[in-house]
Amino acid sequence: MTAFPASARIHQRPPIGLDLIKIEWPNIAGRMRRRWRKLTADDVAYAGGSAEYLAAVVQDRYGVDRREALLQVYEFESEL
Repeated sequence: MTAFPASARIHQRPPIGLDLIKIEWPNIAGRMRRRWRKLTADDVAYAGGSAEYLAAVVQDRYGVDRREALLQVYEFESEL
C-alpha cells in the first residue's frame, strides 16, 4: 500500500456536499465581486455567507431565476 505524502493530502478537495463558499467566505470577497460586479461591499461582508445566500443575492441583483443563480454559484465554487 502506497502512502501519499502529507503535502499531497493538504490540497485535496473537501467531500462533495460541503459548502466551500461558506468555508472560504472571508477569503473570497474580492473574487466574488470581480465575478459579479453588481455585488456590494455589504453583500460580501455578510458574516453568514454561504452558497445559498450568494445565489439569493445573485438572483436579486441580476434578475435571474433561482436555478440560473445556483448554476452560476456552483460553477464559481468549482473554481475555488
